[in-house]
Amino acid sequence: MNKITIRKIKNTEKFIQMVQSSRGNVFLKLPNETYCDLKQNTDALQMLRMINPEEIWLDLFLTDDQDSYNFMAYMVGAGA
Repeated sequence: MNKITIRKIKNTEKFIQMVQSSRGNVFLKLPNETYCDLKQNTDALQMLRMINPEEIWLDLFLTDDQDSYNFMAYMVGAGA
């Protein structure tokens, strides 16, 4: 698995679409050290709409290497 740390969500809708269209699973590490699969848990994914996108720190774990490139492009600025 590849770890990606998201510190800012520039476009929440695009981020959610990227998670949903990922080839592999996208796991979010929770504060209690458990993992939530954002592709399977739509409630957790929808909660991203309610948080302040400027003040987040998400540790994501991706199961497909190709998805890493998509997330990195988003973080560089493609998600704006």
